[in-house]
Amino acid sequence: MQKKTFLLLVITFSYLFSSAQIDSLSKRDKAAIDSMMQKDEFLKLLNDKTKNSLDLGIGIGNGAFSAHNNAANATGVDNKLIFTPSIVYRLKSGFNFGVTAFLTNDTTSNSKLYQTGLNIGYDYTRKNVDAGIAYTRFFSDGNKYNNKSIYQNDIYGYIKKASGIIQPGLALGFDNGKYKEADVASVILKRPLNPRGDTTVTGIDSTNNSTNYFSATVSIEHDFSFYTLFSKDDELDFIPSLMLNFGRDDLTQTQTHTNTVNRPALKKLLAKRKKNAPDNKFEMQSVAASFDFNYGVGKFFLQPDLYLDYYLPQTKSKRLSVIFSITAGLTF
Repeated sequence: MQKKTFLLLVITFSYLFSSAQIDSLSKRDKAAIDSMMQKDEFLKLLNDKTKNSLDLGIGIGNGAFSAHNNAANATGVDNKLIFTPSIVYRLKSGFNFGVTAFLTNDTTSNSKLYQTGLNIGYDYTRKNVDAGIAYTRFFSDGNKYNNKSIYQNDIYGYIKKASGIIQPGLALGFDNGKYKEADVASVILKRPLNPRGDTTVTGIDSTNNSTNYFSATVSIEHDFSFYTLFSKDDELDFIPSLMLNFGRDDLTQTQTHTNTVNRPALKKLLAKRKKNAPDNKFEMQSVAASFDFNYGVGKFFLQPDLYLDYYLPQTKSKRLSVIFSITAGLTF
């Protein structure tokens, strides 16, 4: 580092001293300086023109609950595509704030807004450590049955080593909220003595739910950076990660069913459909792997991400959750 810095200073002063007479730097010397500025992390920091920026993006994926915490998203993955237009303003101090809309198709296959997230965060970036914290407040129609918008508050923080072959990290997340859920069942009541035949009865078992989810993730990763792939000013970062997710779920349900559910046949059917309640204990929940890409050229950026989560505790549900997203946008 010191030798590179000294060499750069010598070449720079030599250039300034002779600039009035003749350009003393050959093409080879200029190429060497450009290479040093790109490859040396310290000089990259000196060359970085830090400024405020505005990101306009549009994403598509299947992570319904959190914009930051895939451990929370893995608790309720479905196959619906979710569109997430967003606008984020980043200050050179590290603070950022923005708004993200979450849209998905309803039962009539029309795209519909089911929640909006307002977020504020801070990122601390240095040569050897990256850290940050983000808070998102979600807004949705609380009077509707909406199990895609179960959280109203999402807090996520992380710290990780920013250099080296192996980069360990720790992330903590907390989500809580209230939502309504409905389960519909229909049974045929046999009436052999009724000349009009059997009667079908339908019941709706509604619940008001209060939920909390705490997660802790330990990880190891490495950042592969590639320059000038398709253009002289483009860059591709590829970050593969391995993770262990620990977590605790707390769910409180209050039934608000109608009188039709009091029929024994309906009660029995709805009971079979009930999901198993969480154990309410902090435990290792899953092993996971993520593959994050970030490509940028000029003002354009493209971010494809893939997250694989394998659930460890005993369950009757599918263990493997696959979460993906692709975000494209412009930075001004």
